[in-house]
Amino acid sequence: MPPSQTVHATPRLAILADAHFHDLYGDYGIKGVPGSDGRRMSVRLLSDTVKSTRVFNESYAALKHALDDIAAEGIRDVVLLGDYSDDGQRETLRNVRRLLEDYEARLGLRFYATVGNHDIFAATGRHRTKKFLSENGRYSLATSDPATRDPSAFEIAVSEAMSCPGYPDGLSEMAAFGFFPRGDELYWETPFGSDAAVEARCYDVYSPDGTISRRLMDASYLVEPTDGIWLAMIDANVFAPVDGIAPGAPGDFADSTGAGWNGMLRHKAFVFEWLADVSRRAQQEGKCLLAFSHYPVLDPLDGTATDERHLLGETPMVGRIPTPAVAEKLMKAGVNLHFSGHLHVNDTARVKNEGGRYLVNIAVPALVAFPCAYKALSVFEDRFEIETRQIGDMPLDPDLGRFYDREVAASGLQVAALRDARSYGTFLHAHLGHLVGRRHLKREWPRPLAEMLRTTSLADITLLSQVAHTVGLREIAGAVERTDRRNLDSDVQALADACRDRGMTALDFLRDWYRLRMASELALPWIAPETMEIYGRISALYGATSWEKRSAQWKIARLFSMFERYRSGLPSDRFSIDRTSGAVSDRRK
Repeated sequence: MPPSQTVHATPRLAILADAHFHDLYGDYGIKGVPGSDGRRMSVRLLSDTVKSTRVFNESYAALKHALDDIAAEGIRDVVLLGDYSDDGQRETLRNVRRLLEDYEARLGLRFYATVGNHDIFAATGRHRTKKFLSENGRYSLATSDPATRDPSAFEIAVSEAMSCPGYPDGLSEMAAFGFFPRGDELYWETPFGSDAAVEARCYDVYSPDGTISRRLMDASYLVEPTDGIWLAMIDANVFAPVDGIAPGAPGDFADSTGAGWNGMLRHKAFVFEWLADVSRRAQQEGKCLLAFSHYPVLDPLDGTATDERHLLGETPMVGRIPTPAVAEKLMKAGVNLHFSGHLHVNDTARVKNEGGRYLVNIAVPALVAFPCAYKALSVFEDRFEIETRQIGDMPLDPDLGRFYDREVAASGLQVAALRDARSYGTFLHAHLGHLVGRRHLKREWPRPLAEMLRTTSLADITLLSQVAHTVGLREIAGAVERTDRRNLDSDVQALADACRDRGMTALDFLRDWYRLRMASELALPWIAPETMEIYGRISALYGATSWEKRSAQWKIARLFSMFERYRSGLPSDRFSIDRTSGAVSDRRK
């Protein structure tokens, strides 16, 4: 895209992803627990939090903290990249609306949202069921499904407030935040034209075998909030009918979570055609076109998908990586810059095709997972400048701390690191570390590899790099024990001794591996420089040798190779993008 000729000031936008707002004071049909101010609170269980890739209760303060920071920065226009609600519950959507309306009225913010997979579901929605803390230390179940049974629950409350609506019903609470024109924008349209009516914004979607078709609404729109800036807000949810299941029967639509832009290629080709037309008009009229959706259009994991498949198989994360065809279609359509959420990753990715066109995807981290941040974008004639603003300094709610202690006392839950946290950032740092053992290793890692990582010291990992013959995952300790230390390189021995003296384990490394995977360079301040140096030296040892495929050494080498890719990607904290070439430059230097 050539530099705009009509943007004279410096327009600024704030971009938030995956706020997953849960209203602590919402009415979900349960009695709740009394807070220190006497109000009843709907508190999700800590035992559920430590098994989830996001935190629940802290989202209430996190979204407010981010919006306060945005207002203090003097930014007016705010983009919400989907999953603005916990799980699309009607009560939650109502209270998200009320919160955003309050910030519009008090501080003059304007919001433009696109939907995520947690905000809305297909044509008629679906039931939601959640556990909430009871006063007696047990849990209550809030659900929209009258058939739900749970003999362990203290009570079961059935409430329509817990249901997640579908299209277009699920947009009603958020209608004023871009999905429908409200009158103060300079321009507004959809892929179907200027008619905002639901009936004018529908398309046909087919099951994989083509035998079942359904008509759904697409919630994409183009808006000009500031002179010269066009925001293409793309509804990349793809809900396709399931083969052999009659419309209206349970399970008649596939979940959009894993489809994203790969599903767009098949089911929403009209969006690409629309984007090409929008881009052409933007060029003609001197508009700066920015694209936003919930899902990434480029791989936000630094090209490690092949290694991940070799190590772990087809994980949920790998399944959500867009194919190169997505980028090629978007570049052909004239899209250069896209912001995404969904994967809770902080990352910058860039591709350039043979024709000289480029595409940059900026993955915006979640507000409810490490490293908890949003992006601030400034638009200049020749460049974009992006600043990543973290909200980890937010204090923790003491009421929640007391409730968590009550739950821990009743259940024996082992969460010392989370309870010792004194800020939101340290809480999320501990939360991700906790997830490695409680969720990731259990769900995603092959059992032999997971057991090795749980039980092996980093000293043994270091020494294994010097074992020339093939070693199985269960044979590492014996192979290291049989190693003739007299012939070891002194530097390798010193490195192993340093790991042993520090008590470093493979699991410690894996926790930092995940932190770097999710946060990129934002993770570095959380990892001691001497620890990073040790990781780098071990990585170099494994990178210096070609290992027999599927050996323990080969698997460990892949693990460290991925780690190096995570920490050597494009700048993702404070950086600029040249609007002509797409070159990405670090602004911290």
